[in-house]
Amino acid sequence: MSVVACAVLLAGCAQQQQQHKYKPGPAAPKTGSTVAYFPSGRAEGSGLLLEKTAPAEVLAGMPYQYSYKVSNLTDTSLENVQVTDRVSSNFAATDSDPKAASTTGGIAVWNLGTLGPKESKTITVNGSTAEEGVVNTCGWATYNPVACQDIRVVKANIAIVKTEQSDALVCDTIPVTLTVKNSGSSALTGVQVTDTLPSGMVSDGKSSLTFDVGNLAPGESKDLKYNATVTGPGKYENTAKVTSTQGVTATTTATTTVHQPVLAITCKATERQFWGRKFDVCYVVNNTGDAAAAGSTLTVPIPAGVTVSSTTGTVKDGSVTFDLGSIAAGASQDACVSFIAAAAGTFQFTGTAKGSCATAVSTSCSTKVVGQSAILLEKADDPDPVAVGDSTTYTVKVTNQGNATDHNVQVIVVIAPELVPVSAEGGTIDGQTVTFPVVPELASKAFVSYKIVAKGVKVGDGHTLFKLSSEVLSSPISAEESTHVY
Repeated sequence: MSVVACAVLLAGCAQQQQQHKYKPGPAAPKTGSTVAYFPSGRAEGSGLLLEKTAPAEVLAGMPYQYSYKVSNLTDTSLENVQVTDRVSSNFAATDSDPKAASTTGGIAVWNLGTLGPKESKTITVNGSTAEEGVVNTCGWATYNPVACQDIRVVKANIAIVKTEQSDALVCDTIPVTLTVKNSGSSALTGVQVTDTLPSGMVSDGKSSLTFDVGNLAPGESKDLKYNATVTGPGKYENTAKVTSTQGVTATTTATTTVHQPVLAITCKATERQFWGRKFDVCYVVNNTGDAAAAGSTLTVPIPAGVTVSSTTGTVKDGSVTFDLGSIAAGASQDACVSFIAAAAGTFQFTGTAKGSCATAVSTSCSTKVVGQSAILLEKADDPDPVAVGDSTTYTVKVTNQGNATDHNVQVIVVIAPELVPVSAEGGTIDGQTVTFPVVPELASKAFVSYKIVAKGVKVGDGHTLFKLSSEVLSSPISAEESTHVY
């Protein structure tokens, strides 16, 4: 059911429809305005405010305009907002912004749709009057209040991963880690893990292990660790299962092969870094064989253009060397180097691991070093000066002058009190403040621009403030634009 008010805007509606001859009098104000509240006719108990602004006096045959500003007074959305304007026949309308949904017999209707909490929209009507007289125009508004509520739906899910060395000697102790994670959006209770070991493998003399994990919040994980031993060589495969009170389950399987020693190496480097800042390159050397790799070392040549910032290895003759000692079957060794690059470029790091009885193995990874971003704020107003009742357009342009992408770029504009914001392309108007949405990424040499239309409301030198923030800026930067209103 629509909420319709009986209150009607009074400007031009009070017995002004009778014809009379125009007689010049004292100078009239350039504009006049009036307001109406809907549905109660007063601010208390109303959800919608309709403000009408129209010139008090115009010249015959000259174009002029009047406007309606409709505002949601509530903290919830109003739907099916409709504004109706009735004007006498001596007014010749040329256009309106926005365009009316219908115009029949001097009555125009605008369907504004949904007004968000505290949101406002403005309707401007343009036209002229050929002869002397009085133009009578009245407006009213209707809307539908809406009650909305969200219901959150969550999903229970669980995951389990078993980590153990893939190769070992028969006399080795095999460390095992079970990582249980709540991978859903619902809390889990009564989480329990059961790990049944294959024949010939035990842990503290037991062939079946049970872990009571308890409760897991969404995204939370827990590690369960134990050591296993085997009675002879071969391939050992076992499966662990996790359950919860919510009925979700998951399984994971791990295999250890008791065999000869073999070294394997992996590398992980910081994918991207700014020049002048340190970045890490780390290696993992594994013995996947059946014997110890005694006297193991890792050597990493230093690429041209970078220098070592810190490391636990020895820097000599253009390389970093790590003494890894004896790597047991199935065990691993980690080694990291921190580098700094003085210029942009992609740098590749090759690590070679070898042992007294293991064949040398190599792996490579790379880091891309990039430059910095730099943000430029430009603003202008046109026209300047501007008369009371007329509009000026503020243009804002933000350019990334640097050689790297900036992130979370945002512009906020506070309009001077001598003007009032009328519209903002892509922005949100709240009183005198216009807020534009955050730009997630602004590439090197790219730019974004905005326009704000503001109307002069009182004489003076207005100082409009422009604020720019971004990820690269340690604090927002500000700039002012002066607009003279006469």
